[in-house]
Amino acid sequence: MKKFIYLLSAVIILISGCKKADFAKNDPTGEGLVNFALKTPSSGAKLVLNAATPNDPISITWTAAKPGLTTTPTYKWIAALKAGGSLQSPALEISSNTSGASTTLTLTQKQIDDALASKGIAAGATTEFIWSVVATNGDVKVQSTDVFNITITRMKDGASPFILLGPTSTLTSQSINPNSTADIFTFNWTKSKPATGGPAVKYRVLYAERKLDVNGNEIATDWSTPLFTIAADNAGIDSFAKVTYKALSDSMFKYGFTSLPSPVTLKWTVVATSGTWNQFADYTNNIVIIREVKIFIVGSATPNGWNAAQAIRMIPDESNFGTFYMYVFLNAGEMKFLNLQAFPPAAGAVDWGQNPSLAAGNLTADGEVNIPVPVAGVYRVTFDLTNLKFFLQNGRMATVGDATPASWNPPAVFPTQALTFIGTNRFLGIVPFVGGNSFKMIDDNFWPSGGGPVNQPRDFGRGASDGLMKEVGESNISGPATGNRRIVWDGADVLNLRYSSTQAKVFLIGGDAAIGGWNNSPATALPEMTYTGNGVWTATVTLGSSTAFKFIVEKGVWGYQYGDAGTGKVIWRNGDQDPDPGAINISAGTRTITLNEYTRTVTIL
Repeated sequence: MKKFIYLLSAVIILISGCKKADFAKNDPTGEGLVNFALKTPSSGAKLVLNAATPNDPISITWTAAKPGLTTTPTYKWIAALKAGGSLQSPALEISSNTSGASTTLTLTQKQIDDALASKGIAAGATTEFIWSVVATNGDVKVQSTDVFNITITRMKDGASPFILLGPTSTLTSQSINPNSTADIFTFNWTKSKPATGGPAVKYRVLYAERKLDVNGNEIATDWSTPLFTIAADNAGIDSFAKVTYKALSDSMFKYGFTSLPSPVTLKWTVVATSGTWNQFADYTNNIVIIREVKIFIVGSATPNGWNAAQAIRMIPDESNFGTFYMYVFLNAGEMKFLNLQAFPPAAGAVDWGQNPSLAAGNLTADGEVNIPVPVAGVYRVTFDLTNLKFFLQNGRMATVGDATPASWNPPAVFPTQALTFIGTNRFLGIVPFVGGNSFKMIDDNFWPSGGGPVNQPRDFGRGASDGLMKEVGESNISGPATGNRRIVWDGADVLNLRYSSTQAKVFLIGGDAAIGGWNNSPATALPEMTYTGNGVWTATVTLGSSTAFKFIVEKGVWGYQYGDAGTGKVIWRNGDQDPDPGAINISAGTRTITLNEYTRTVTIL
């Protein structure tokens, strides 16, 4: 290595002082040499020397020249100015590693920079060279048949390499509230150091869309022209950037991602800048964003009045991005739409009402008036953010399909196959089935058309598994046996619609021996209630002591039941996902119990 460094500093020869090489006698016999090829850096490579990493190595490689009978060749790397220079009189000439015996020449960035400086090339200047390699065995010299180009920029400023820390790279989507200024992403990375005496490093986070070619392969990103950038905290000095959900969403919207609920896959990296030097992080990370717009209803017509903190969230429409809907009982009164459970001027809050300059059904967030609801009733409320429209329609639900008496004929489903509205985004019905193959649920008496308006009918079927419900990409729900069946349409969780299909039975279970002693075994003798129609069940039992009880619909199953909601009301547990309701207290003696599933009430006489 000492000899190598000596060669670096002492063997570099000025063009005027070089001896012209003899490239004759490259005969493969005797002491001749056979031609060889250059390998790396590839021709056209651009080498920018980093003042912050002077000891980082650069390797130049080539294939071996086949030696003659006895003498192993040695090699020298030669280079000349591309403009006006000649490899016959090289500007630079350096022996390879191991005193010239190796087919590799390794130089540090500083050694290369010093060599260029010795030729009068200014700091930061870019120079184009041609280069090759000469092999000799003492009698014969052979230059590689290749001549490569290389562009080298001398050191001036610099910054050391660094890596990204988080958020970690993922292609799993995450939902954000695009209006939130309280929630943040923290993009962070390790620090980059400037060259000794160089300007302080400042950072920017760069973002680009992740794109794939027709074969599904990721297309390389040109980070010199990112989609948008965000400065690191503390005027770019800190090694992190705290970006609010709203700031990131606003940038995405500004640069073309205007459909808020559509998943967007971004790539991000960081560039560290010191003076004229830009050092990119060693890696790029992926992040997939779904801007989960939330829309709420509020007003005197709504169940929770004008209390914005209790405004009721709407269901995102799977088939129309930016559209939301819900099934709700509205009083005669007024209402508006909110994007947060807060009114302006709360940070990020927007409210929409009737546009007074346009016909009913048109929205505006500027100069709006309250939306009138003249008649109380169950409504399907639709909010179309894209077109600034709203619709107040009849809110209802029914079963349809060859498992039902109406078959696949929507005009025949109301009222015989109708479900009863039992609460916001919930319908329940004891409806007849004929033992067919399958069914779905629909909220009007005709089928929707693909790509139709947002106020057309909606139909719902089975999602990824039994109990999950979808409007888009759904399949039919398996039909039950002939007879009545309890069907529930459940949108209480607006992001996870569900349904249930249970037998049309109700059993009492509780602490007294007459009602099973809480032994919910399929073999336990539990009092079965009698169905009298219109969602009403009744049973008379004699209890030996005061106790508590619940209503279950299938022995051995706790997931589907009615429990206490207070003041003579019951709450339906629509599967194990729902919380277990409390038991209903009852005193000793002969008691007649009546359950009304449609009004969710219980009476005990």
